Amino acid sequence: MATKINEINLKGIRGAKDTLKLPLNGKSVLLYGDNGTGKSSISDSLEWFFTDKVEHLSSLEIDLKEALRNAKIDASETSEVKLSFTNNKVDATKSIYYKKAKLVSEFNNTSEDFTKFFTDTKNENLILRFKNLTNFVDNTKTEKLKYLSEIIGFSEVSKKKEVLQKCYNAVKSEITKQNFEGQKSNLQRVLIDKIGASISQEQNFIDKLNEKIKPLNVGFEIKTLEDIDKVLTHLTSPENNKLNLELAFLESIQNSFTLLKSEIGFINSEYGKYYLEFEKIALDVQSIMQTFFKELLNTGKNVITKYHKEDSCPLCLQPKNIEELQSEISKRLEEIEESSKKLNDFNKSKTLVSEIALERAKRIDTLLLNPDINNKENEVLKIDIQKIKDKIGAFQIASTIKVTSGEKISEPEKINLVESDFDFQAKISERIIKLKEALKNNSTILYNEISSSKEAFLNIRLIEKQKSILENQQNSLKIIYDEFIKKQKEGLENFITTFSGKINEFYQFMNPNEPFQEIKIVTIGEDDELNGLTIEYKYEGNWVSPPQKYFSESHLNCFGLSFFLASVIAFNKESQFVVLDDVISSFDSTHRKKFADLIIEKFNDYQFIVLTHEREWFDNMIKPLAKKKGWYINEIKWSESKGTHFNETPNELKDFIEHNLSNGISNGMGNPIRRYMEQKLKDIASNTDTKVIFRFNEINEHRMCYELITSLKSTIKITNKDLLVTYPVIDRIENSAQIGNTLSHDNPLDSKIGDLKAIWSDILEFEKIFYCQEANCKKPKVSLKNYDPVLKTIRCGCGKTSYNWKV
Repeated sequence: MATKINEINLKGIRGAKDTLKLPLNGKSVLLYGDNGTGKSSISDSLEWFFTDKVEHLSSLEIDLKEALRNAKIDASETSEVKLSFTNNKVDATKSIYYKKAKLVSEFNNTSEDFTKFFTDTKNENLILRFKNLTNFVDNTKTEKLKYLSEIIGFSEVSKKKEVLQKCYNAVKSEITKQNFEGQKSNLQRVLIDKIGASISQEQNFIDKLNEKIKPLNVGFEIKTLEDIDKVLTHLTSPENNKLNLELAFLESIQNSFTLLKSEIGFINSEYGKYYLEFEKIALDVQSIMQTFFKELLNTGKNVITKYHKEDSCPLCLQPKNIEELQSEISKRLEEIEESSKKLNDFNKSKTLVSEIALERAKRIDTLLLNPDINNKENEVLKIDIQKIKDKIGAFQIASTIKVTSGEKISEPEKINLVESDFDFQAKISERIIKLKEALKNNSTILYNEISSSKEAFLNIRLIEKQKSILENQQNSLKIIYDEFIKKQKEGLENFITTFSGKINEFYQFMNPNEPFQEIKIVTIGEDDELNGLTIEYKYEGNWVSPPQKYFSESHLNCFGLSFFLASVIAFNKESQFVVLDDVISSFDSTHRKKFADLIIEKFNDYQFIVLTHEREWFDNMIKPLAKKKGWYINEIKWSESKGTHFNETPNELKDFIEHNLSNGISNGMGNPIRRYMEQKLKDIASNTDTKVIFRFNEINEHRMCYELITSLKSTIKITNKDLLVTYPVIDRIENSAQIGNTLSHDNPLDSKIGDLKAIWSDILEFEKIFYCQEANCKKPKVSLKNYDPVLKTIRCGCGKTSYNWKV
């Protein structure tokens, strides 16, 4: 069951110096307050309670806890926001107090129920202020996607997509880097050289080896690969072991560089791609440098949206149209997004060149670690190998140069590997031939052939296995990734379709018969990739984007409000209360009326806390609707002594008056007595349908006691004139009203305690006529709502207080 607020209790928070209590019992409330009365103390408190921050107080120059505490309270006092909910398990108080000269804050509820509730509200939309109305519209396409993704949990899905993509790219890069086909081709050449055939089947390989050893009459046959070692042991000759090791060493080097030579085209091609990407970025390095300003521009955008409203740049303070500045920043952020994509392609190419170079350098290092390379006869060979390693190292060095440094990388023609780099292999071949000639009539040559062919055959199998594993991984990841992207986009589009429908519904409700139709959020991306979101709508039959193109400020605000309310329905699963803080300020009159209609008609199940300083909208548009729906309605005031406070209720005034009168205090009592009398007379006049002279707007709310009592007497004379005889206090109250009005203003008349008590006594006696005194009466007001058309009586809810009444 969704949670609503039963009571808000603020103490020493923002404008609320004393306790500011707002009892709601799960109902909506409409609060009016002039600017400076501290009405935002309520929204600030709720924002801090749920998010531990207040956005408009987020500044390096502002200490949040210090700003939240009322400046007038003593350091020993505790400031607190106390909320009680329809689910009392999550009732909590969040306090700020000094601990060792430092302000700290804490919750008094640490239960699992509250922790879950508090966590769930993190992704809910609870508060909307006027300055945040167009946040979504002003965001870039990528920021729009990120915002919605985070709220609906889609950001976690996107993170998983990024992990899948990284895994797929890593496997793909590994396959490219290893050049399995090149390695396999080189090993097949070894097989052809050693046993005269490139064999892939194990049994065929064993049969071929048995043919090779048959003339030796070794006395056994090779049946498994493990048996090959027995043959090699049999063929081992201590006197030729040195020659055999030298032959194996040279052939290992020859095979490695034959493989590397076969990769010349592959390595040069990848470096060429990297060179082109480098040049492309270097020629437009300014746009790449702009990517470093992304965070600064986003910060500037937020500052302009939330705080800076003047026609100047907030950074350099030069004159600048604020709307043009916002447009320019948004355009630059979109350009930065494009530059970021180019930079990403460049980084991929750069990484691949680096990995290819490192892999080849590692192979060469393995050869250089062989002790035989340091033999005197291999001095020249070692130099030739080092030259190749240096050329490979040049690729690696090129991959480390920063594109923004201004340095150039070597042109491909100057760094590429060429076949002449491998001319030293001819000398290796000559040495191998001489060694084989020396071993021609010796079993050592057969040992070398069998040993080398075995190593080549096993390595081919290993390479095929590694390649198969990586290709299977790549294919599986590709299938998973493609399906993931498809489902991700489908899921988001399904949500956005429903979400857009609500936005358009609310927008059209506030803007009937206007040219902007079918407003919707649409995804941006190709090949099932999601890059961002934008807002489209039909204008004169054509699809248009973005809203800023034709929307007025009021229309943009309507969209922002529609977006927020649609978000409330879509995302608020735990909380069913919403705070709207002065959101109506820049709406035109037509939209103001329709906004009031919207929240009253479309959101019956939600609890609204509506704060406004717009008197006309409060009095004439939303207040009449809110009354019919049973909302609480009050006004927020501010005074030096109390700070932010509500208009007193009659009961609060009554307690205050009776306390002072019982203690003989007369000074200043005229005003509260007059206010109490006015409130009661207004209530009675409303319940009895008393007619008064028409007055405009707030003047109608400020009827004087004398005017109200005379109008009430006129009504009684028509409906039941016997009441005037039965209750002479009705005549006395007219005189008391005149005296009370005089005493509540600056005048020479001295207010005696006896006079005040007499007036108060008349008021209480008069009050009893129109309010049932039975303790169990649930509806004590004598009202036309309880009119009995048969008996023609007006009565209270229980019927004990009843009068004849001519309608």
